[in-house]
Amino acid sequence: MSPSRKYRISLERSFYVWILLFFIGILGYLNYQILKSFFAAGGWAIVIALVFHPIFDFVQKYIKYKGLCALITIVMVIVLFLFPFVFISYQIILEAGEVIKNINLPELINTITTNPVLAKILSKLSFITGGDVASLENLIKEELAGIMKNVAFRIAHGFGDVVSSAINLVLTFFIAFFFLKDGDHFVRKIIEFLPFAEADKVSIKNQTKNIIYTTFYGGILIAILQGTILGVTFYFLGMPSATLWGFATAIASFIPVLGAFAVWGPASIYLLLKGYILKGIILILVGGLIISSIDNVLKPIIIKGKVNLPLIFIFLSVLGGIKVFGLIGFIIGPLIFSLFVSFLEILKNFVGGGEHV
Repeated sequence: MSPSRKYRISLERSFYVWILLFFIGILGYLNYQILKSFFAAGGWAIVIALVFHPIFDFVQKYIKYKGLCALITIVMVIVLFLFPFVFISYQIILEAGEVIKNINLPELINTITTNPVLAKILSKLSFITGGDVASLENLIKEELAGIMKNVAFRIAHGFGDVVSSAINLVLTFFIAFFFLKDGDHFVRKIIEFLPFAEADKVSIKNQTKNIIYTTFYGGILIAILQGTILGVTFYFLGMPSATLWGFATAIASFIPVLGAFAVWGPASIYLLLKGYILKGIILILVGGLIISSIDNVLKPIIIKGKVNLPLIFIFLSVLGGIKVFGLIGFIIGPLIFSLFVSFLEILKNFVGGGEHV
């Protein structure tokens, strides 16, 4: 073949490739616009399919039809997790409303300023307002009022999203059904399109699975466990809004260093200052020996050897992910950061000549 003919074929090939990339780009953008409303539902569906895949595998041992196994798994997830979640959410809304309605700001400020210990803390913090304790009290009062108004608005706004949330929930479980049923096929197709060596593909697949598993079991599940234990403890100690404080504990469990102590610690001090010595001691024992021990014992066992990222980066990626993507960002944030590190590793191996074959 003459050089001129080779050049012409090469030119035609490049032209076809660029035209193909042009149409793929346009169609990809249009598909993004069509499907972007369903990204959150699809993300949660992937999480559900991965996290509860062991249940699906267990059911498959007794039933050979994948569709029926997937349906049974989804029904079990709804019964065991969704119904309790809806009930607890409703209880939290009721208790939050009661707290906002019953709280007496002047009395709260008076309690803070008249308590000897808290009064000393206030005097130490008065430098914020130039040494004026009265101004600091007014600042606290304004901040508390603003926080409560914001909480009340969010609760009221939440009721308006009930229909939309219900639709997204149905869609999430519908998509999760197909991910369970045909997930292996989807994963194989995605891996086929990755332009990497086989070892790198396996590494990316494992990293993705590990991040989702550890974020769920090492984050969400531990948070639920800690919140449940504190909520039950509050209930038996006769403290109001036990469900709400259990929920606050679950949220606080994601705070580095402090964790669940951010809730049960101040609550124990409050009980002791109010003269409920026995209740305060019980809460300290439950909090220190059980709730916070879960972080120190159970979490390292779950994440050991699965995620090689510092906890501070996981925490920051969770916060950033939630800010950018909403609640699903809790999973997507660490996943994106982890995949970024994985791709850097692949690039380092490739440039350094140590790529996998």
